[in-house]
Amino acid sequence: MKFESIEKDLTHLLLRDIIIYINPAKPLKQGKLKLFKVKDFYFSLTLENEKGDLKQYEIPFPFNSKLGHMHIEFDYRVEEFAKNNEFVLFKTKVLNFEKKSKLYNNIVVLSAV
Repeated sequence: MKFESIEKDLTHLLLRDIIIYINPAKPLKQGKLKLFKVKDFYFSLTLENEKGDLKQYEIPFPFNSKLGHMHIEFDYRVEEFAKNNEFVLFKTKVLNFEKKSKLYNNIVVLSAV
């Protein structure tokens, strides 16, 4: 997975109404994707909501991504991070989190409506 391929995949969603979700029943964000840019290790997405307000949403660079029909899957699962290295997998599973991200060990979908 390369940055250029994710950037190309995101251009397919530009100016479309999208929903960002982990669980389809409860979307994280939704709106029209107006712009995206790279900021350090994050994609900064500019979404226009139903009221016409522009909101920024930062999503980290995924460990893996997959393009489907009208959607992109960003994979944040620990198994993708470890890449079959048992020691790294074990260490990441036993880490003690005081506050962990919603994206931790999940697949996030950016889907065109």
